[in-house]
Amino acid sequence: MNFKEVELLSSDWEEYELLDSGDRRKLERFGDCVVVRGEPKAWWRPAHPELWGRARARYADCDADGKPQGWSFSGRVEPPVLTCADIRLHTKFMDGSKHLGVFPEQKPHWEFISQSAKGFSPFSENGANVLRPRMLNLFGYTGAASLFAAANGWFVTHVDASKPSVEWARRNQKSSKISENAIRWIVDDALKYVRRLERRGERFEAIALDPPAFGRGPKNELWKLEKMLPELLSCCARLLSERKIFVLMTLYSVDASSVMAANVLDQYFNCGNGAKISAGELVLRPKNGGYPLPLSLWAKAEFQRKK
Repeated sequence: MNFKEVELLSSDWEEYELLDSGDRRKLERFGDCVVVRGEPKAWWRPAHPELWGRARARYADCDADGKPQGWSFSGRVEPPVLTCADIRLHTKFMDGSKHLGVFPEQKPHWEFISQSAKGFSPFSENGANVLRPRMLNLFGYTGAASLFAAANGWFVTHVDASKPSVEWARRNQKSSKISENAIRWIVDDALKYVRRLERRGERFEAIALDPPAFGRGPKNELWKLEKMLPELLSCCARLLSERKIFVLMTLYSVDASSVMAANVLDQYFNCGNGAKISAGELVLRPKNGGYPLPLSLWAKAEFQRKK
């Protein structure tokens, strides 16, 4: 396996900024809205306590007595719409969740996906003319990666178990003026759908997956990362075309490591000696000083599949 070292990828984006972090929280700016959210990986003390009073929206799981809290606001706060390379991403302060529908730390992945379609020319497979390289995006959430892929030449099959998330993603698609024919939207359990793709004989030049540690499908199907990821990767490996491809996996599980993720991709996809395997962490770096904030692990394999 051609794997050298762990890489830290950091996002630089005018529409988003990590202002500070510490005491298991993070202070962020989404557009012109400053937000405080819990962050279990921020074990240190804040570097800039004077900045935290700027927050207009705060999310708290529970109060001192253990009573559920949720979002609280200082004045009227409108969820911002963020723009990145002509892609428009709507945010929302969701009930019962600290998430706003965008994971800014994943911007380096969006950029890689945007560049990766270059070099693919129209080709024929089984007598059919394929005009775009094909990407399967599993656990696609509100669609940022799918939209960047579609805007840059990929035909995307986007899969998520949450119907509201897919509807949200389609709203982002419409706002971004991306052709409806560039993305196939699927509400389904990822493993069940991948099995169905395998039976149909569908093929892809790229697979992106961002599996949670735990989750439920649309019909209450149970997902547990450590038990079900091996079968999912085995099925995905049988969906690859006979062309150059990439597989990109992101993990938020605290029990995982980037080296482990690289090993798993290499084994299940049988990448071969000529493969380029890379892995690392996605981090956010505060511009005004302070500690970088690690948020997720990733691994990527780029190779020519063996015939």
